[in-house]
Amino acid sequence: MSIKDQLQASLEASLLRGRINRRDFIRFMGAAGLFGAGVPALADNLDAIRANQSERGKLPLAAYDYIVCGSGSAGCAIVNRLAADPSVSILLVEAGDWDSAPAVANPGVWFTNLGTSRDWGDVAERSVYVNNRAIPEHMGRVVGGGSSINATIWARPFKKDLDHWVAVTGDQDWSYEHALSIYRRVENWRGKPDARYRGQGGPVWCQPAHDPAPIAPAMLAACASLDLPVFDDLNGLREERDAGFALMNQIIKDGRRHSMAQAYLYPVLGQKNVTLLVNTHVDRLRLSGNEVVGVELIRDGKPLRVKANREVILATGAINTPKLLMLSGIGDERELKRHDIKTVMHAPEVGKNFQDHILHGACLWESNLPGDLRNSGTEASGFMHSSRDRQGPPDLNLVQIELPYASEVVAKAYSPPANSWALCAGLVQPQSRGHIALRSAKSTDRPVVHANFLSHEDDVKALAVGIEMCREIGNAGPLRQLSKREVAPGNKLSGKAMTDFIRDGATTYFHESGTCRMGQDDRAVVDNKLRVNGIKRLRIADSSIMPRIVSVATMATCVLIGERMAEILKAEA
Repeated sequence: MSIKDQLQASLEASLLRGRINRRDFIRFMGAAGLFGAGVPALADNLDAIRANQSERGKLPLAAYDYIVCGSGSAGCAIVNRLAADPSVSILLVEAGDWDSAPAVANPGVWFTNLGTSRDWGDVAERSVYVNNRAIPEHMGRVVGGGSSINATIWARPFKKDLDHWVAVTGDQDWSYEHALSIYRRVENWRGKPDARYRGQGGPVWCQPAHDPAPIAPAMLAACASLDLPVFDDLNGLREERDAGFALMNQIIKDGRRHSMAQAYLYPVLGQKNVTLLVNTHVDRLRLSGNEVVGVELIRDGKPLRVKANREVILATGAINTPKLLMLSGIGDERELKRHDIKTVMHAPEVGKNFQDHILHGACLWESNLPGDLRNSGTEASGFMHSSRDRQGPPDLNLVQIELPYASEVVAKAYSPPANSWALCAGLVQPQSRGHIALRSAKSTDRPVVHANFLSHEDDVKALAVGIEMCREIGNAGPLRQLSKREVAPGNKLSGKAMTDFIRDGATTYFHESGTCRMGQDDRAVVDNKLRVNGIKRLRIADSSIMPRIVSVATMATCVLIGERMAEILKAEA
């Protein structure tokens, strides 16, 4: 045992026996340099790490080399990689609190985080395209962002998703093969080893759904009975194909969520070069001409200005990032004038190109088994094209849920029994586009989300195909044996009845994307290096940069974006 190991063991024993208090323990550990990434035992001592950062946050520095706004999946990855250089100082700003709530750790109750203080609480504007309903757009407002409150699904983008990104940027570093090399490096895959597709020993714990409920393998058996392709792994080979079903990959370790904060952030939060400010609101960017020099924050109700010696990186998501740009004078000049905001850079596509995955809620069956919610309650899934003529990645994602998941309208109309399960048709290549607008020039006001869900008729047609496929799978032998009856819709729908069922049942996956799109054209918000066009020392690295939303749950893609951001910054340093 090394001297450091002996010292750490001695201090931990003293803490457990009450010989020193927690504050002294943190102080002694920090003085001995034992909070670094080289002490993996402390990754589990989250309370001590949080307390250490809280003490440090009381006296933040006036300047840091990098300021990263947002501790979601991309932000966590960026901070981890930048922190490897001890000479670089990093400030991470998070509007929410620590991820210490029991509902964060327990994946089986992930949905109870929605609508709480750990959620930004945005709601899309009412629209005739969803029968005048206002649909919630949940986003994580907590350390770890969405990875701390989502359904724990680790799904990597299709090759055709990334082929499109290469086409619009002209940059092969966004290619599928390069992405594979990143995923092999970051994953700690606990399923069947696969040298080409999967990595082991990386920070991101992911595993096939462990001990799934009977409905999950039954869904896959039903798919196989209908000659739909079934894979051993929902990542890997599936990424290069046009369709496929399998058990989901999940970031669940020993029954607990292993968020991107635990994967990337906590291992470096003890280092002296990383400071995390929680409960801290980014008010605006500080600019000198067209150059970002820092950020203006609100902390404990008081303004705080912090300088960036090198760059500011926005990783605040597809709703907050365009909002922050517009408040800082970067956006469509007409929109800025409406709120008396001086235009620094006329960027008309800031806030445009809004996309999200539509989750239809849902096709329902009354179960003949006792309720059996396991893992995050959704364990099997698959992808397919709505039409043989479709090009590009699949546009449908069919998802099994071990609960009577339904929109408020469908639930009222069909009154599903508590012991019901769902098959949801998901639209993952929507043609509809929306936009984000400012509500006012006050940074504390939430922006207006004009989602325009299902405004494109092709989206309705695709979901109709998905709903009929869900019914076909749900009523196939292996799944039929697990149900008493089909609750909703109960029979084949067509015409207006099907259209209303689609519009009444529309919800979302909460995968907001696209509002600061990447590209090489002169209207793109960021270039291939994630630099904001026309603005110096400002980058964006979150789901807002997606030129077109990927066909999968976006957490793993946001990690890819964060890893690419770190690669780019290191190459330019």
